[in-house]
Amino acid sequence: MKKEIIDQLKEISAEEQGILESDKPALSFYSALTLETSEEGQSANIQSGPPISVLKHPRFAEMPNHFHNCLELIYIVSGSLRQVIHDKVHLTLEAGDLIFLQKGTIHSTAPASYDDIAVHFLILPEFLRFPYDMLIEDTVLRRFLKAAIDGKTGDDPYLHFHLQDMVEAKNLLENLILILLHPKRNSQRILRLTMATLLLELTNRTYNITLGTPSAYEQSLVLDALSYIEAHYQTATLEDFCRQVNLPPYYVSRIMKKYSPYTFTKYVQKRRLVQAVYLLTESSVPIEEIILQVGYENSSHFHRLFKKEYGQSPAAYRRRYLDKL
Repeated sequence: MKKEIIDQLKEISAEEQGILESDKPALSFYSALTLETSEEGQSANIQSGPPISVLKHPRFAEMPNHFHNCLELIYIVSGSLRQVIHDKVHLTLEAGDLIFLQKGTIHSTAPASYDDIAVHFLILPEFLRFPYDMLIEDTVLRRFLKAAIDGKTGDDPYLHFHLQDMVEAKNLLENLILILLHPKRNSQRILRLTMATLLLELTNRTYNITLGTPSAYEQSLVLDALSYIEAHYQTATLEDFCRQVNLPPYYVSRIMKKYSPYTFTKYVQKRRLVQAVYLLTESSVPIEEIILQVGYENSSHFHRLFKKEYGQSPAAYRRRYLDKL
């Protein structure tokens, strides 16, 4: 992120100045929120606010247990931020991490220091319908958003993305943060389009996500498997990956099924088809050559898989795309 943006975010805000001069909890300084108290704890709610609000995380004070009646995203710009979710999951979010918190997820945050910069995005359900409709693939992120739209907690209270190597996603988040610093007359429209683009980028990079609340070992195994598929999708097999990690295939299959929307083999197939679509729409490479490039030797098998996934042949898919240009 550009140094000038970080420098602006590091400036002590009125809310932070109030925290430094008072012993009130950090939540009380959120000017865009009102607080209610229930048996579960404090609830930070948007009252008659815009579909999406962008807020800088207040530093210098602990944020006690609270939950939001909307979807919350927290992006770490610099430094780190320690979160506790449902009083049992302890996370240290580093610069470049992005966490999605489902509606009603109780969480607290340790005091942030001067260099610990984070930004919150608070998103009402109606805002999510537009980007949700753009996500065609059945991914963990799409299911998570569907639960948020329906007002349900879903199976996972949070999703944790690791964006350190995702330049495109970080650039989109930078654009969202610029709206916080320099709001415009059409800011909500820009926010809507930029957030939708960000979600599309994230849904295509599932190997950068921590799913649910697995153990550290299981979490690492799932991420390793997805990273392996991303790097070797043309030749990837469950047996080869299991040889590399010295684990039996049945165990890896069970862990993948537990924390992922697809089996290992299905992930490989999905990744190959996604690459095939990219080559069909962004290049003039002949279809038979594309089939070989993405890892299939049997042309008929590829055509069956493609038609089952996209409802039409590769040739028809390319023609339809070109006709829209």
